[in-house]
Amino acid sequence: MRKSMFAALAAVIGLVGPSASARAQEQAAVNIGTVETPMSCSYFRNYEGSRLAYSESEYARWWGAAAARRYYAAHTTWRSWVVKDCQSNFQTLRHSLEAALASSGRITTGPGGYTLNITISDIGETAPANNRPVRGENSYRTSWGTAVVTASYTLLDRSGATIDGGMITKRVEMSRTLDTNQIRVNTYEPGESVYDLVQSAVAKAIARDVVFAIDPVIVTAVEGNLIEINYGQPLVELGDRLDVDRSRGIGSLRYRVISATNYSATAEADGDNDTSDIDPGNEVTFVEGDSDAANARRYRRVPLP
Repeated sequence: MRKSMFAALAAVIGLVGPSASARAQEQAAVNIGTVETPMSCSYFRNYEGSRLAYSESEYARWWGAAAARRYYAAHTTWRSWVVKDCQSNFQTLRHSLEAALASSGRITTGPGGYTLNITISDIGETAPANNRPVRGENSYRTSWGTAVVTASYTLLDRSGATIDGGMITKRVEMSRTLDTNQIRVNTYEPGESVYDLVQSAVAKAIARDVVFAIDPVIVTAVEGNLIEINYGQPLVELGDRLDVDRSRGIGSLRYRVISATNYSATAEADGDNDTSDIDPGNEVTFVEGDSDAANARRYRRVPLP
């Protein structure tokens, strides 16, 4: 009985083991290389020294002006120097990138494969949100302030050749006001939180670009106006927009993610479009929520009769 159980278990391991090891071997390795980030620096002047108990003029009364100057210079020490104190504005970006890449489940992080180099620009800010008086019973006013950061990256293969790269721009809302005739609302994010939010957004965006370039997003199933893709959380989340290539003809159709698991996501056609040209295996382009492509039209332009 025990022999038959071990034989069955060995058969199962023989069936499952090779496929599991094959999947592990298929995972590409990405090593985070150089991460260049801006730094905020402050300058401080420090002083050190000692002075005599009496002023030079008081010594001059006893010994004369010339002798007092010589004595005072020999017995007085005083110096100053400038200290430069700098701090990286994105201190944990490397760890955020490693976490975002590893969360895909498609690649591993560490040496032995591709190398990812990143350069982050400093944060630019729009004017902060301001409260303003509102006149009129049905009138209102709203304003907001945003933080903008630009990042560039290059992906190198083992030989050092650049095989992929790009630039991304992320925007994070720092503050917002809403003024009406009856109420005023003001919300804001402190400076530390803004850096954390921007860092997370940049890490996810770069991870998406790199992972999707190595292992593209494709349609795995089609059901009516719904599709399923081969990626899920955290790289693909609820509300994300997808452009899916048509099997026939030119162009693509816009979809919006309506649910996402750890391994897949389901998206619904955005608009009443003909989805008959969408088939399993079609490639998918992820659309960043704050990019210009997110505002693309959903329908083709049709001339009026």
